[in-house]
Amino acid sequence: MSVSLICPICGSPATIHKPPVTVCPNCQAAWPEALRLSAEATLERAKVDRPILLTIGMYVAPFFGGLFVLLVLLAPFNAATYTIDGETVSGVEFLRRAGMYFLAIGGSSLAAAYAIWRERSWSRWAIVAFWLAQLAAAIGFGWAGSGIAGVAAAIASLLLVLILVGWYLFDKENVVTYYRSLEKVEAAEDARRASSRGVGA
Repeated sequence: MSVSLICPICGSPATIHKPPVTVCPNCQAAWPEALRLSAEATLERAKVDRPILLTIGMYVAPFFGGLFVLLVLLAPFNAATYTIDGETVSGVEFLRRAGMYFLAIGGSSLAAAYAIWRERSWSRWAIVAFWLAQLAAAIGFGWAGSGIAGVAAAIASLLLVLILVGWYLFDKENVVTYYRSLEKVEAAEDARRASSRGVGA
């Protein structure tokens, strides 16, 4: 993978094969920051594909999140069958007792799917929010069902999953590299916008 640039100082073309992108090889002038960041981001992004589990999540999460949000939207009209802990409840009762949890889980799931699809670095935090919403819901229902014992059981049931999610998103090498490349792309976009505003001013 290589990137072709035109030096704004000497006008010569330059082909860059790997970062860091520092100076024009022809006139030795430093590349403008926006151009440098853009070239480095392109080179970094070309080295890594989207991790497979994120790709799977991108396709599964919209259905899952959409279903949860739909159940919340239908609840005031009692247009579906609702149960909590095996007990059949009305839509309004479901909304009162579980609506916030379902909306948080569904909303964060949809946000994560969108961010993964758009390749935004904040998709990682949307995934974290989804699992924290899951944990909050489990703790809430556990407390309502059997107090502190229910809370302990809820935490225990999700603890291993949360550890694995944290490791995958923040420690697994190819995932960390992928998100680092997205952050560089976003930094390049910000620098380009700032440069455009400066020219316009």
